[in-house]
Amino acid sequence: PLRMFANKIAYSDPDRFGTEDAMRIGRLHCLTEGWDNAMISFMNSGGYFLSERVAEVTAETLVLWGRQDKILDPAKYAERFIQDIPTARLEWVEECGHVPHLEKAPAMAASLLSFLGKTPAAQAVAADVEQA
Repeated sequence: PLRMFANKIAYSDPDRFGTEDAMRIGRLHCLTEGWDNAMISFMNSGGYFLSERVAEVTAETLVLWGRQDKILDPAKYAERFIQDIPTARLEWVEECGHVPHLEKAPAMAASLLSFLGKTPAAQAVAADVEQA
């Protein structure tokens, strides 16, 4: 029941995407050998907190966030990435929840390709290709 609830709130359009199959796929990692012990160990350790290190990111960063994310509040978390990473750029994925790579795959792909084409590394490769 808890997994299905999370599955339903992960999507902007839960009737279309929050299916039994999606829930089963979303929990495949839980079926790997040693998962139960690893999860108990992780929870007992207090977990890890990477948020303190986000500001150390210096690479150009694209933050893609579903505007209707019900798992991580977009107003709180997406904006924080932009504040903490000086080179970050935020693009909202409209009519999308927590999993834009599933719910809006074509929009995600277009945004990623556009972003990657503007990075210094991509521009260097393009220049090399032009010279060849």
